[in-house]
Amino acid sequence: MNEQHITILLHCTELPGRHVGGSSTMRLGIQKGKDVIDDVVADGEALTFPCVLRVERNTETGKPNFLGPYAQGTPKERFIYLCWGQRIAGGWVGVGRAKIQLNGIEWHAVEHAMTSGQPIEAVLNMTDKKGRPLCASVPKDKINWQL
Repeated sequence: MNEQHITILLHCTELPGRHVGGSSTMRLGIQKGKDVIDDVVADGEALTFPCVLRVERNTETGKPNFLGPYAQGTPKERFIYLCWGQRIAGGWVGVGRAKIQLNGIEWHAVEHAMTSGQPIEAVLNMTDKKGRPLCASVPKDKINWQL
């Protein structure tokens, strides 16, 4: 199989703020392997997390298989985690994660990203209906893929 690379940009909007849940330092970062990296205080207007993924086409299904340290889950259910938490004494203390499913990305979008060099982008509303950090699988109405 021929592996290539693409970039996915996760544009996080409608952040709940740093004071959610009594925390004065709520942060949002991206999970790479088992570590949360590039975390920042979640009180700005928007944040963008880039991640580079290796990708190959599944010869049986024709679907993309995303690989690399940002890709979590099984080949059939790949996703990226955005993580909520705090930095305490230099370590990460997580309070929740948002799961961005990748199974809705079709091969034609991956192929376009590879040939054009352009990223695949997603705009995510990161606040739930109660004003808290969005956790669990991100519902379709909270994410807008720009393929």
